[in-house]
Amino acid sequence: MIIVKRKYSVLLSNVNRGIENLKKFYLSVLFGLFLLTVTGKVADAKSFDQIEQDNDTIVGVYGVNTANGKVVQHRSGERFAFASTYKAISSGILLQNRPTSELNKKIAISKDDIVAYSPVTEKYIGKQMTLKALIKASMLQSDNTANNKVIEEIDGIKEFQQALIHRGDHISNPQRLEPDLNLYDPQSTDDTTTPKRAATTFNHLLQSENMSKANLELLKHTMIHNETGGTLIKAAVSKDDVVGDKSGQGLTYGSRNDLAFIYPKKQNKPIILAIYTKKSDKDAKPDDKVIQTAAETAIKSLK
Repeated sequence: MIIVKRKYSVLLSNVNRGIENLKKFYLSVLFGLFLLTVTGKVADAKSFDQIEQDNDTIVGVYGVNTANGKVVQHRSGERFAFASTYKAISSGILLQNRPTSELNKKIAISKDDIVAYSPVTEKYIGKQMTLKALIKASMLQSDNTANNKVIEEIDGIKEFQQALIHRGDHISNPQRLEPDLNLYDPQSTDDTTTPKRAATTFNHLLQSENMSKANLELLKHTMIHNETGGTLIKAAVSKDDVVGDKSGQGLTYGSRNDLAFIYPKKQNKPIILAIYTKKSDKDAKPDDKVIQTAAETAIKSLK
């Protein structure tokens, strides 16, 4: 009887040691996974910090892979001038509000309408352009007068702001038309947004069930063939990826931005990526390479 008890005691002791060892093993695995996760996040943060340090530039990033849920962000809640990136938003809202048949509506272009950087509309003074042609000019060549006409068709800046609010965007603050909206002032929220809000609002438009298929294809087509963003996010993607973007450049503080969708090869849901940059010096010049480098870092984390 005593021998049986001793054997049982030894067996129980071995089982307990086994359980303790198993606990330690699982704890070590969990701790290792925790360290890996933290290390990965710190590495990403250091990458963006290093980009900022190397280029004397403030960089805001928000990206989401809508296929796998991965998110990358850096200064994603900080305000930046939205500049011409919001031509994609205004055009998207108009395309969401209008049936395809109304895009043939003709809009008169007068000399008084023309503002700085209007390479397309300046050729139509005294003539008419269709709404579709104005959207194309705004998106493909970043024509400023064309975007002002798009805003007019939304019923003006105040209605544009209300349209954003209606879509859950209480952060973006459109106040002026082109080209004045590009005069960024860090002491003001006028004509600013955050990378996260820009990406979220843009994604809302791309995923909208209220936009006709033809209008959505027009929006995507103009962004894929946009002529002003080749040195930005588009320069950071694989040649097998499909990417569309709308770039923006302010007139102060070196503001340079890009808002894009990316369809990686064999993926039918997009990555949405917003990169906004600025500098501390009012007269600083923008640097496209900063956005390309930040995009490369972001995309690696999102795929």
